Amino acid sequence: MQLQEIGIVHNDYKDLTDIPRQGRMSEETSEIEIHPAFADGLLQIEKHSHLIVLYWAHLAKRDLLKTLPPMSKEIHGVFASRSPGRPNPLSLCIVELLKRDGNILRVKGLDALDASSVIDIKPYTTLDVISEIQ
Repeated sequence: MQLQEIGIVHNDYKDLTDIPRQGRMSEETSEIEIHPAFADGLLQIEKHSHLIVLYWAHLAKRDLLKTLPPMSKEIHGVFASRSPGRPNPLSLCIVELLKRDGNILRVKGLDALDASSVIDIKPYTTLDVISEIQ
């Protein structure tokens, strides 16, 4: 398996302690710089208000299989949690697209560390919303 970096994150989160627990809880903005070779993949992206960003959490611990989630008193397996520490630290964040300027996307709500590798971007649509039937 090979992953290819399509872009890089630029923001003020220089240290792991700077990152919000959930990106959507932050008003901070970030820039995602898409590498020129992939810029054509941004065609029509402005039609979407929100995006799913997949990025590599390069400083996350990769040897964790159990964790204590913030809102729990019980230990969970990492696959039953949203912990960034996991065997493959691939992270997902839903962001608001504020502006596109060429190959630069200005977004709000990204919880990635500065210089994180962007692996993929997909539009967030109503198909992604799951509501529980009660």
